[in-house]
Amino acid sequence: MDRFAIVTAFGQDRPGIVALMADSLYRLGCNIEDSCMTRLRGEFTMMLMVRLPAGIDADTLGSRLTSKTAPLDLALLCRALPDQAATRHSAPDVPTFMLSVYGADHPGIVAQVASTVAQQGGNITDMNTRVIGSGEVPVYVMVLEIQLPQPQQAESLRQALDALKPLLGVDLTLRPLESVTF
Repeated sequence: MDRFAIVTAFGQDRPGIVALMADSLYRLGCNIEDSCMTRLRGEFTMMLMVRLPAGIDADTLGSRLTSKTAPLDLALLCRALPDQAATRHSAPDVPTFMLSVYGADHPGIVAQVASTVAQQGGNITDMNTRVIGSGEVPVYVMVLEIQLPQPQQAESLRQALDALKPLLGVDLTLRPLESVTF
């Protein structure tokens, strides 16, 4: 039976992080199954779901990776995944939407939007945010992928988000995604 681990690594962005992690995992006999990587200003972060080879558990993988990634001064966390978390499931036909938020940056935007989505039964499956613009006039940009249990819930979510616009001083746009495949 296959065993899996989640590996999280982060540190100062520089060339070679992905190459070093991928090569280190390969040489240890791991297979990268899923990944998510991004740069947050000057920091790079990655999350990897890896299939473990026979004879290596998550703790052993973590210590072996730490020694290999020491030259890049990465913080590393490795955790075993329970079988049910690592099991691939066929993607059900779940209504998926893209929500974009754009407006003046201030505290509370993520909290209010995420709470509204949750109250409407939505599940945020992906989210990216950035502050753009000049230091004097920062603009907040947030893009979320949201799944709803039923397509008809979209109108209720749209109305709840419309009520947030004047409170947050941002523009919120909800649109359906035609298909999501991985």
